[in-house]
Amino acid sequence: MTYTVLTLSLIGLVLFYWLYNLMSNCFSRAFCIVRNRRSGSVTKEASIITVTTIKGGKKPLLELLLLFENFSGHHIHRKIRVWDTKPHLRRFETDKTIEIGLNIARKPKNPIFLSQKPCRFSFVFVIICSLKIIVYVIGSYILMGEAMERIFAAPNTYEQLFKTSYTWQIGLTLIVVSIFLYLLLQKIGVLVDKKSLEYNWNLLFYGIGATATVSARKNTGTLVKAEPVFDFSYLFRSQNGEKIKGNDKKIAENAQSAEEMDHVEVMYLPGNPDASRITENLENQDFSRFLNTIFMVVVFIFSVVFLLSFYQTVFDSSING
Repeated sequence: MTYTVLTLSLIGLVLFYWLYNLMSNCFSRAFCIVRNRRSGSVTKEASIITVTTIKGGKKPLLELLLLFENFSGHHIHRKIRVWDTKPHLRRFETDKTIEIGLNIARKPKNPIFLSQKPCRFSFVFVIICSLKIIVYVIGSYILMGEAMERIFAAPNTYEQLFKTSYTWQIGLTLIVVSIFLYLLLQKIGVLVDKKSLEYNWNLLFYGIGATATVSARKNTGTLVKAEPVFDFSYLFRSQNGEKIKGNDKKIAENAQSAEEMDHVEVMYLPGNPDASRITENLENQDFSRFLNTIFMVVVFIFSVVFLLSFYQTVFDSSING
């Protein structure tokens, strides 16, 4: 029963993985941030630098690039997306000022929300998400229940089938490739784990900015969007005048531009200047968001192929009469 157990274990991991993602994506977006000072909300004035229309219509989806002060009083940039429910009021235009809230309880997720009016709870969205999860769970239960019944009815036959099929090989390839890509992208610095997210969050929202002198640079040999990734070593002075060393990776337009770069803007923690990163890496999350989407699409395609292979093996008409 070695190959049977291996195949069923891989199927279970894949199904639970997508159930977790479905629940996370549904309910993390279903509940808006409530302005409550007990949870650490702080109101800030933000200037709109640019406005990009993501989706048009009567209630367009906009992406705003905002400039505002973080908790340490340092100005930072951050992008947020908002649904403009009242476009006739022309609230979101370049160079205008809006009121935003920063909710510390959202750490390490995006703490920014519009504080122009109280948040509303969307019961319709929650119901839709709940229905999606119910349908997924029922579908998985029916698939696995029927498969287990057939496998236990003829265990030796299915053991040979799984041994000679590519099902378990596809499943192992899916998991190994996914883990490898995830670790590789983390190593490059375009994907981060929860610990790194909290580290970056503290630097961006509690950090202080400084101009650092580049002391050394090294081409990592990695290309991101056809642009080289360089490892920069830099020096800067803290508020106390202490000279601090740091290093971080940065995507350069080309090797020449990286060689000509003498200074970089960095952010560091007031109480721990040794914790620092290049500001651009903290503010700009467009590519990491894009890459994360591509990663999830690749994993999804592999998962579908794996499930189809399992379905064809278990429910083969020649085996089941």
